[in-house]
Parts: sequence; C-alpha cells; structure tokens
Amino acid sequence: MYDYSRNARILLEDGTEFEGFAFGHESSAAGEVLFYSGQADIGRLLSDPSLKDAILVLTQPICGSTGIRDAGVCPFGLETGTEHPTITIKGLVVGDYQAPEVFPPQEKALTRWLRKYQVPGISGIDTRALIKKIEQRGVMRAKIIIDDTRDVSFSSAGKHAHPQYISVKKRQTYGAGQKKIIAIDCGIKHSALRKLITPDTTVIKTPWNDDFRGEDFDGVFISGGPGDPTSWDKPIAIIKDLLKGDRAIFATGQGAVILALAAGGATYRLGKGHHGSSIPCIDLQTGKCIITAQNHSYGIREDSLPHEWETTFLENNSHCIEGIRTRKGLFSGVLFHPEGNPGPSDAAWLYDDFLKIVIEGGIQK
Repeated sequence: MYDYSRNARILLEDGTEFEGFAFGHESSAAGEVLFYSGQADIGRLLSDPSLKDAILVLTQPICGSTGIRDAGVCPFGLETGTEHPTITIKGLVVGDYQAPEVFPPQEKALTRWLRKYQVPGISGIDTRALIKKIEQRGVMRAKIIIDDTRDVSFSSAGKHAHPQYISVKKRQTYGAGQKKIIAIDCGIKHSALRKLITPDTTVIKTPWNDDFRGEDFDGVFISGGPGDPTSWDKPIAIIKDLLKGDRAIFATGQGAVILALAAGGATYRLGKGHHGSSIPCIDLQTGKCIITAQNHSYGIREDSLPHEWETTFLENNSHCIEGIRTRKGLFSGVLFHPEGNPGPSDAAWLYDDFLKIVIEGGIQK
C-alpha cells in the first residue's frame, strides 16, 4: 500500500485550507482549481490539453487502484491510452489514493506517472467540501503545498493555460487522402485527430497561430484548448475571414467559442465550468437527450450571434448553449467533445457529418 508519510495541504485564494497527504511529485504547485464529475479514464483525463495548468479535483472517491495503461501508439503514431504525449494538469486532488504494490506489466502506478511529469497530488481531504466551495465561489486559484518544499505564488496560477504552451510548434501531417483538412491545434486531443483521419482525407495539424488562408484545403477543424478564448486572437481573425468562404468548418470544445467570436458572437466565463464525463445535452433538431463529455470554462452568450446562426444543442441542466451552426450547416461547432475519451461517444456522428460535407465538396442541395 502507499506510504502516507508526507503531509500536504491545498490552500484556496479565499483562505480556505484542507490538510491531507502527498503523493506524486514532491513539489508545490499553483493553478486554477476545478472539479471533474464522473468516473473517468485517468490516463486520458490527466492528459486532456483543455486542462493545461489546472489543479483538478476528482469527484470519484478512490483513485489509483488501477494503473495507467501503456497501450502503445496507433498506426498514425499517436498514443492510444492518453490524449497528449504528457500530463497537462498542474496538480491532482483525490479523496483517497490507493495503489496496490504490484501492477500488471502493461500498467504503471499513477504516482510514478505524476512524478515523471512533476505533478503533485494530495489525498485524504474532504473533496465533497472542496467541491461545494467551488460550486459556491466558482473556479478560483489554489496551491498544493507539500511539506518541506518551496512555496509558490498564487500569481503563477494558470500562467501556461494558453494554446501557445500546448500546441505543436510545427505542422504534422496524417493520412494520404484527396481531401485536405486543416486541424488548428489549440489543444487537440489524439481521439479527435483520429476521428478526422479517413482513407479520403489528409489531416494537417497546424500550430494554433498558423496562417493558412492562402493555401489549398477542403475543410477546417478547430480544436478546444485551455484558458481564455478571447486571447486566441490569431485563430479568431483567421476564422472570421474563412466564414466569408464556402469551405466547411467544424469546432469542438472551446474551439466552438472561437467560431462564435469570429462570427460576431460574445462569450462569458462559466462560474464552475463544465467538466465531466456524463453531462446531458438536448439535440434541438431531434428533441433527444445525449450524454456528453465536456471540459470547457467559457460559454457562448445567448442571442449574441447573427441571425443566420442557430443553436443546435442546450445543456439540459442550465440550458446554456452547447452547439451552434449556420442554418445551412456549413459552419458548426459544439462545446462538448463528441469523441468522448474520457466519456461517452453519443455524438461521434457529428464528425461523420463534417467529413461528409468535406468529401462531397460542400452542402448538397
């Protein structure tokens, strides 16, 4: 069993403090604290680029009893057990960290994985009380402080929560199909990228601020990512220009906020964000409810979009916007992750709809 011999505490910027025990990397860290609801695939969750620099609180009571699976890479060279080559969070908070002494050969202990990427963890605190505090106050800055380590400043929280710290630095190409899709990497997940690669497509993953407007391509995918999307000035300007054309655009996560901003809409900060693997959304086209995976902190302000845009999905609890599109459907976006991972793939068909438009060369009358 794990040795709980080192004390730790998590300190919120409002002065609230919880004491517990350290696991993972033995260093202190600061970040915005948020909670994730649902039973998640830990390997995929902790490597989600949308969570870059966040201190993540898990609602599941026990963590660590299963290891991080080393599933290798897919034929395109992408890790199949994670959504990014590294852990992206800044710190991990769990109610009870339990780890067996021995894992199967294809798995590694969570605490060893955290140490590899210098991510501290804290266990043994009342996560229910902490989550209630976040629900009341909203997302705030926090510090995980490990005994006998250097303290950190609240001012460093979220310092690297921006696409420039998670996006590729140079272009990467996948597939060899006739139709070319530009995938703007504001924090793209491996699972999303694999959804775009088909025998008919070539996918070019570009840096978040790459200007490709003068090139030949058939469609554009805007990925989600961390931080305040209003600061993603370059992709907003590029998409604003592309909305004057006739090539398909599809966005997920906070990439949908970029699409809305480019179209003239407005955004706002969600109090506690939408972070979970089982969030219900209503499809306004069919009236059906689907279960979605979400990881976004900003929303689209109702009635801020031009008249040629319409809402396609609403979150079933708060009734906030979760999907938009132009009335003909050439440009569309959803704030959830249709590919799931972690979470359900109820809405994976949205990738199929986008690919159909790209392959067929536009909206067919």
